[in-house]
Amino acid sequence: MVRVEQDAGNLVVKVEDNGIGIPESAFCDLFKPFTQVDSASNRQYEGTGLGLALVKKLIRMHGGNVWVESELGIGSRFSFNLPLPSEGVPF
Repeated sequence: MVRVEQDAGNLVVKVEDNGIGIPESAFCDLFKPFTQVDSASNRQYEGTGLGLALVKKLIRMHGGNVWVESELGIGSRFSFNLPLPSEGVPF
């Protein structure tokens, strides 16, 4: 599910899933380049570990922030905010 809202001069986008969840101990590494929560050679999910690092860099370049909330066995929510121009949402 994707939600978009406006909060205190920011556009806030939240992307939620009901997947396997992420342990809180892994939060600090999620946004590091080439880092994956499951780094075992026989892991179930593929990827390079660059996606979230690039997202964080792009969001920060535009003056925003990105964060995660997750619970094992329940799912995860990745959110980011971007400052809105003083005129409001430009679309």
